[in-house]
Amino acid sequence: MKNHQLTAVSIFSGCGGFDWGAVQAGVKIIWANDNNSYAAAAYRSLFPNVNFHEGDIRKIEKFPEADILIGCYPCTGFSEAAKRRAIDMKKRRNLKDNEGNYLYREFLRALRQVKPKFLFVENVRGMLTASDGWFLQRQLDNYRRHGYKMKLKMLMANDFGVAQERRRVFLVGVHESVKNFEYEFPEPSHGPNQKHPWRTLRDVLGRMVKQPDDDYLRKDFHGHYLTRNRKRRWDEPSYTIVAHASHVPLHPKGKRMVRVGKDQYELRGPTNRRLSWRECAAIQELPGQIQVPGGLVAKYRVVGNAVPPPLAQALLSPVVNFAKNTAKTNPR
Repeated sequence: MKNHQLTAVSIFSGCGGFDWGAVQAGVKIIWANDNNSYAAAAYRSLFPNVNFHEGDIRKIEKFPEADILIGCYPCTGFSEAAKRRAIDMKKRRNLKDNEGNYLYREFLRALRQVKPKFLFVENVRGMLTASDGWFLQRQLDNYRRHGYKMKLKMLMANDFGVAQERRRVFLVGVHESVKNFEYEFPEPSHGPNQKHPWRTLRDVLGRMVKQPDDDYLRKDFHGHYLTRNRKRRWDEPSYTIVAHASHVPLHPKGKRMVRVGKDQYELRGPTNRRLSWRECAAIQELPGQIQVPGGLVAKYRVVGNAVPPPLAQALLSPVVNFAKNTAKTNPR
């Protein structure tokens, strides 16, 4: 890692939220992949010069070498909704029924070819408890078997400058060949007793009020939507920006939702509407120039699945700083 910018290969890249944060930290993305055509188009709108391969990762035979491997493999089966369906992956004999959960094997295959010094994995918090922790432990054991010292932590996006309460699990691995470096997860930069206050919906959407966005889902609010509060005030962070169009949080304007019983809320007033997909993208801190093709359902899905760039930047900064200090102390 002497005298050169850290490079990264990104797989399951989505629209490039994690990658955008990595670039802001000082990393060069050299290769990326996703099989969703809408996400691929959005990625190319942000990274026109990255060697992007659209298609099924299982059909990709060769991955380039790089310093970092980033992978946000699909979270099918790890969500709270899937947990309620009591999926037990240990007892499944037909893996095709839940093959999304085994795409981490493709991450392992890429790992062997990329030979990174550092690896970063993002997933939903349900991964911690899926099959009583068996699935998570299987991943950690495999990474350690390949020579990586692993750490994991659940982080809140609003602690790192994102106007959104978004909890996600991050796995970070450092190869045993990297000497004199111990990865430590970044400390929160925003929130109570921090340098900066939490960012709010007003901070993000206030500048968009003069140009109201009509590109939002007008579907009726179904029974499940009304089982919990979906509306935050202007001076609060948003609820999680989700990938399911029907479940997107409400815009802060208008009256608050009112709890009328257990798991029962009502909407008061005619002004309630879902956040538009562009407002969701802004809350996710995705770059304004992002272009997402397709209908509203596709747009919400692409945006909701993204990793907020400020969080990715905070995660990558420790390894970038280590590489810079190594280059300074060991010049060619």
